[in-house]
Amino acid sequence: MLLAGCTSAPHSTAPAIIYVGCPAVSPCPVPSAQPATNGDLSADILQLESALLNCGLQVEAIKTCQEAQHAKTESTATTAD
Repeated sequence: MLLAGCTSAPHSTAPAIIYVGCPAVSPCPVPSAQPATNGDLSADILQLESALLNCGLQVEAIKTCQEAQHAKTESTATTAD
């Protein structure tokens, strides 16, 4: 039974849930080293520096993403008040 003034309408579809998240963290492997000469030691140092740089870039990307998400959350909470 419908109330007076009400008409039947199709049911609303469920809202789509969109998850916006930060990139997944992947391991930062440290290359193994067994230098036999000074040249090997120098090459190992370069490999280690490269691995640390790549790991640092990953951390920075995730940190930037999390800060942006936090800022959006705070602005949404402020707007809702």
